[in-house]
Amino acid sequence: MNNVDNISRKTLFSLTIPIFLELLLVTVVGNIDTIMLGYYSDKAVGAIGGITQLLNIQNVIFSFVNMATAILTAQFLGAKDFKRVKQVISVSLVLNVVLGLILGGIYLFFWRSLLQRINLPEELVEIGKYYFQMVGGLCIFQGVILSCGAILKSHGRPTETLIINVGVNVLNILGNGMFIFGWLGMPILGTTGVGISTVVSRGIGCIVAFYMMCKYCNFTFRKRLIKPFPFKIVKNILSIGLPTAGENLAWNIGQLMVVAMVNTMGTTIIASRTYLMLISNFIMTLSIALGQGTAIQVGHLVGAGEKKEVYNKCLKSVKIAFVFAFVATSIVCLLRKPIMSIFTTNPDILAASLKIFPLMIILEMGRVFNIVIISSLHAAGDIKFPMFMGITCVFTVAVLFSYIFGILFAWGLVGIWIANAMDEWIRGIAMYFRWKSKKWQNKSFV
Repeated sequence: MNNVDNISRKTLFSLTIPIFLELLLVTVVGNIDTIMLGYYSDKAVGAIGGITQLLNIQNVIFSFVNMATAILTAQFLGAKDFKRVKQVISVSLVLNVVLGLILGGIYLFFWRSLLQRINLPEELVEIGKYYFQMVGGLCIFQGVILSCGAILKSHGRPTETLIINVGVNVLNILGNGMFIFGWLGMPILGTTGVGISTVVSRGIGCIVAFYMMCKYCNFTFRKRLIKPFPFKIVKNILSIGLPTAGENLAWNIGQLMVVAMVNTMGTTIIASRTYLMLISNFIMTLSIALGQGTAIQVGHLVGAGEKKEVYNKCLKSVKIAFVFAFVATSIVCLLRKPIMSIFTTNPDILAASLKIFPLMIILEMGRVFNIVIISSLHAAGDIKFPMFMGITCVFTVAVLFSYIFGILFAWGLVGIWIANAMDEWIRGIAMYFRWKSKKWQNKSFV
């Protein structure tokens, strides 16, 4: 009970800052991975960039369980129904372990077919195939880490997830250094070495995450929590998770279709998009953190029946995130040349990348609405509307106009960025009016 009271007393920023630092760390480390591989080979960067987009599908599938877990846990904690909290945690862990085993098998045995379907050039397939098999085949580690992280955050423990990710990523950097630069006399293995480093660090992180979740969430796995199996909890997870997964899966499939278009433009454009996406991910970290912090508070307040306060919290977070997105992208645009020089000195990649930065300002400001408001809608139990808009817009706007602008008009990356900005703004405005309508107020699970 004290844990619930502590959550209610926490400010938005006390929840957001640890989440922001965690996301920032992951993004910075992702950039460091790319910088390290950039010294090894720009082709290695292109291979990992295409493969990562495909591996993101696993995160989408895991996230449908994790999103539902976070929402249900937060609402049941707000209602002080601790028995159902433990049932939700138990079901979440079981589902993610099963999903991890199934996905791992698919990645491990069908890797070539999957990589060919996104039009990854054969030379890049050969460079990245062992990375894909290892990281994809052992994705169960990532599933458990993500599940434990969602549970910790919903209990008002974002600092613990930060600690876990610091450890995982420090190990990952050390491993990368050993296998890319030969630190400590290790063999130079390039992308294969990065795969080994990623899998080992995640395996250790999986064990630590489970221990910390049990300790700080007062949880011990017991058979009685799933016997008889709580099918009502599963139904609630599926009613939240499947629409959410459909929305995220549609976006990732749409991005894979966009990647397939980019992969027809040559290695230079593939590498350029990889660097640009890493920079974009860095820019939107605070918006994502604000969205997650707001969602934690929204879930608890919905469970406690405080609907008026819920409404104002979301709108306040949108304003903060919108200002940050404008300031951050403007600074990045002004410093685009020194920023890109961190990643590469290849003049062709620089020429293709530098003209995209002004478009980042437009795209990221539109993305703010989706990140913050959709997180709040989900936390309040409003799942289907974001799903409908997400699936509709990704194919009729992002993918369609990427093809029209990028391929037919031959605008390349410029056309693709314009199409994705259109998608973000259309969906963002729709989410804003959905929140203002207050139709989400009667959709909670408590």
